[in-house]
Amino acid sequence: MRDDFMSSLRDNRNLALAALALAVLALAPIMATRYLPLHDYPFHLARIVILAHLDDPFLRRFYAPGSFLLPNIGMDAVAVPLSHLLGPEAATKVFVGLTLLTALLGTLCLHRAGHGRWSAWPLLAVLFLHNGIFRFGFFNYLFGMGLALAAAAWWMILRPGLARFAIGLVCAILLLWCHFEAFAVFAVIVGGVEIEKAGDALPRTGAGRALGDLVLAALPFIVCLALFAALSPTAGVAAKGFGYTPGLMSKPVGGLFALSSGSLRLDAISASVVVGICLWLALTRNLVLSRPLAVATAMMLLAFFVVPANIMGALYADVRLAPALALLAVAALDIRPGAPAAIGRVVMLLAVALGVLRAGVFTSEWKGYEAKIAPIAEAIGKIEPGSTLFAATSAPYPALIADSPERRAAWAPPLKHVASLAVLGSPVFVPMTWADPTQQPLAVRAAYRPVYDFQGNPKKVFTPEALRKLIADVQARRAHWPGLGPVYLLVVGSAPPPPMPANVSYAARGSDFVLLRLAKP
Repeated sequence: MRDDFMSSLRDNRNLALAALALAVLALAPIMATRYLPLHDYPFHLARIVILAHLDDPFLRRFYAPGSFLLPNIGMDAVAVPLSHLLGPEAATKVFVGLTLLTALLGTLCLHRAGHGRWSAWPLLAVLFLHNGIFRFGFFNYLFGMGLALAAAAWWMILRPGLARFAIGLVCAILLLWCHFEAFAVFAVIVGGVEIEKAGDALPRTGAGRALGDLVLAALPFIVCLALFAALSPTAGVAAKGFGYTPGLMSKPVGGLFALSSGSLRLDAISASVVVGICLWLALTRNLVLSRPLAVATAMMLLAFFVVPANIMGALYADVRLAPALALLAVAALDIRPGAPAAIGRVVMLLAVALGVLRAGVFTSEWKGYEAKIAPIAEAIGKIEPGSTLFAATSAPYPALIADSPERRAAWAPPLKHVASLAVLGSPVFVPMTWADPTQQPLAVRAAYRPVYDFQGNPKKVFTPEALRKLIADVQARRAHWPGLGPVYLLVVGSAPPPPMPANVSYAARGSDFVLLRLAKP
């Protein structure tokens, strides 16, 4: 018995070391890169900078703090307080790293709750951390998703009663605060677990008792939704942008792209390893399944197909569930208890080896992308304090499904939101930086809302004539926009700009951008 105990202790120690190594490997690209090549990262970083420095007179002229009772502020709740200790840039990167760590830890905890033991199997979650949703920069959701997996694990080990209701309600509120869809992930997993439990007990308890148990389990989520409806400004726009993407294959294809790391070869290797291990264990009868988590996985798959693509102003609401579905499937499977110990060691070594490979590839790619982002960030960082920076692009916007060479190039790196990095240099008003009071705890003041609405996303200037028209439009509107200070226009893209009007000069130029200074007409 002592030998078995010591062997178990060694195995758990090795698992802990492997998990720690995978966590460090997952964070390596973030630690090695300053300008993270993630689609929404610049605008998230800019928002944290602004919120952390709203005592600045210039920023306070344009921005006002908004409500924190929003289902989308995981980053703001963590990074803004942390920025006072580390600075906004470091605090934002810490939060980005937390989105990866919570997903890994959440999967480990949920697997432990579903199978009653620690195992090497959930270490394979490392293959799904750097996914398409992460590349898009949906950090609030991903952070909440990882916490939702851990919260579901906590739920599974609690007995029904007042304590579980209270803990479930607190978890539901915190997850809703992080992101509405993270709350939904928690609800779907708990729903699957409770449905499996009720079905298993049905012959003994009867339909009435089983239904009553399901209603009691749902109460924390019902109360949480009621609080959201009563208190959150977002509740008033709950149906905004509701719609489905046409085409029968849009969801399966979108789901695959949502899991894509951006490196097709790396994804192919990772997928081959996962499929190969599953087949090997299934053929040797060493693969087992947690029934509650299997039902939860089936419900998450159903939710993936039922949820609309756009809801509450959020894009890709359906395919955001793909990483949660993949990690939930990992948590549902396990190596059979009593299987040869060598199987666990093989899985552990493969997970670490793939973690090393993925960290190396991502770090190398990100450093290459940073070489393209850094000159733009340095140029706009030198804009004089008190300026306004508009943004335009001659390149296509990045899309989740990059189905053409132009779309794939838009991800190498994504530069759509790069203008927001201007706030790192000095107080600058960048109207492109999102500040929707129903989605972010930041609002553009009423006097400058027309400027914000005019800019929207970067203006598309695919031809020299379009660029000339945009410059003329901005110049014509300046008389109605007092207080903007010096005005600049960043144009991202490799197309050569047309000859500029006499009152427009080049502040900086690069292979992928031009920075124009627009003097008053």
